[in-house]
Amino acid sequence: MPCSVTSVFTFKIESTFDEWAAIFDSAEADKRHSEFDIKPLFRGVSKEDPQRIIVIHQAPEGNVQKFVEANADWMATHRVDLSTMEESSWTASLTNDDCCD
Repeated sequence: MPCSVTSVFTFKIESTFDEWAAIFDSAEADKRHSEFDIKPLFRGVSKEDPQRIIVIHQAPEGNVQKFVEANADWMATHRVDLSTMEESSWTASLTNDDCCD
């Protein structure tokens, strides 16, 4: 079983948070996430910058990156500025035996 990783992404949007969140929370987005076994845990907006978004996912290692690669065009149509995307990955342990669900 692949290691489960929690990924934290921040990026900018070129719309309002409510417009972007409606797309992120849509049935289509749920379907696209499930194709990569991605479980969204949190999405939010910066209190200091209403164009800055954070998304936290949990998925098998590498799946969120595969999702972004496969869905970059779709994401861009929803006014996500992919050039501003930053990612960090987190796991319960650095030992594969200990990091899986």
